[in-house]
Amino acid sequence: EQFSHHDRIDLTTLLKPAPHQPKRVPQPGGRRLSRPRNVVSRQITEVVTKYVDRGDYELTYDDEQVMAMDRALGTHLCGAISRKQLPDTEALKAVTLSFSNSAIPGNGLGAFLNEPIHVLVEGGAQDGVAKCAKGGTISILKGLNHNGARLDGSVGKSFAYGAQAGTFIVQGNADTRACIRMSGADVIFGGEIERPLQDSLGSIGARANLKGYAFEYMTSGRALVLGDPGPWICAGMTGGTIYQRIQPEMNLTLEAIHARIAPGSTVDIFPLDETGVQDVKDTLNIYIQELELNHQAEAVDHLYRLLQRPQNNFVKIAPPQRVN
Repeated sequence: EQFSHHDRIDLTTLLKPAPHQPKRVPQPGGRRLSRPRNVVSRQITEVVTKYVDRGDYELTYDDEQVMAMDRALGTHLCGAISRKQLPDTEALKAVTLSFSNSAIPGNGLGAFLNEPIHVLVEGGAQDGVAKCAKGGTISILKGLNHNGARLDGSVGKSFAYGAQAGTFIVQGNADTRACIRMSGADVIFGGEIERPLQDSLGSIGARANLKGYAFEYMTSGRALVLGDPGPWICAGMTGGTIYQRIQPEMNLTLEAIHARIAPGSTVDIFPLDETGVQDVKDTLNIYIQELELNHQAEAVDHLYRLLQRPQNNFVKIAPPQRVN
């Protein structure tokens, strides 16, 4: 009931009770049911629990039939481990979830992930990968198509949202708001520029490897970017470090990177110091090793050249250090 300001606004329409809806006439065959979208996530926990109960503490779960409707894979298992619902939880060494055959898991892959879970996808993934993760690893790598060519390796929106720890790799591209609110994880974006940048055409995000608003409100952690970071990066970023590749031959210059930083952001671009050189070597070596283990030796040859002199190939993007 509206009890004031009658002379300024009339809320009668908003306050009118919704009319009673008669029960629908059932269709032939009755209510339609479908497979719950988290059924595979629960099945993974059941299978892993079965073998841990038998004394197996290092496991690899492989699934070649994962689809976009299979959401939050790994999250249920991580919750069960955290609540010690598995037998001998402390003895569990590692659980690897492998989704191959050009798999594209649904939203929330590895959300709230933690050790000792590791996720490998050969294909791609949708929104919310590694959301609020506290540990573990996720690698989204290119998958093989029917012609033997490697494709995709990309992720949807909000990759590593609020991730506090862990290592997360994307071989392809990432949609908007990658690493938003990230607060401690290591992230590697392996998507690279394929043709020289043409910023004069506008719509920078449509051609970028990260599609916009990356590293928004980031407070801690490290990110390695091998391609175009996209527009409006680092808005509200107060901590952490981004190691951004520079490629003048592809028009990815310091000027282009400056143009991609969001207006009002307090970050700046710095040359690599000794710590930065070591950070780039550490994260780039992790990426190279992951590709080699995935039998992609041809994809790492040029990356070894970047390792030789990181200070010539990367810059550091971070908020200026405060002096008290």
